Amino acid sequence: MAVYKLDCPAAVGRIKDGRPITIRDDKGNVSKTIAEIVSLFITLMDKLRLGIKAVDELHPDLSELLSTLNRLSTLSNDFEGRNLVQKWLSKLENMRASEELEDDNSRQMVFDVERAYNAFNRTLQQ
Repeated sequence: MAVYKLDCPAAVGRIKDGRPITIRDDKGNVSKTIAEIVSLFITLMDKLRLGIKAVDELHPDLSELLSTLNRLSTLSNDFEGRNLVQKWLSKLENMRASEELEDDNSRQMVFDVERAYNAFNRTLQQ
């Protein structure tokens, strides 16, 4: 860069951190990522409370929630909510798209998603 007399500290920082521009992360967009996570939690809880139990209706939101949680760098690797979301995503991935959660599983999923959401809110307040 000295040869070309370039001054690009942001690019140098990304290179040093091992975060090429092709990798999505929350750098500079923490508030947007948090808003996405909150929206996905609320959408998922609303679907469950409305009695939506079909795998093909729950899986996309759950998958996007986990992906967005993983993108938020401020969350620790052992964040309880991520583990709960991952547990349910794994369960849904082992089911066929046409299957539905049974009543007791649906109720447990609501409970676990609420626990994950509350854990996320506690993390934000720290």
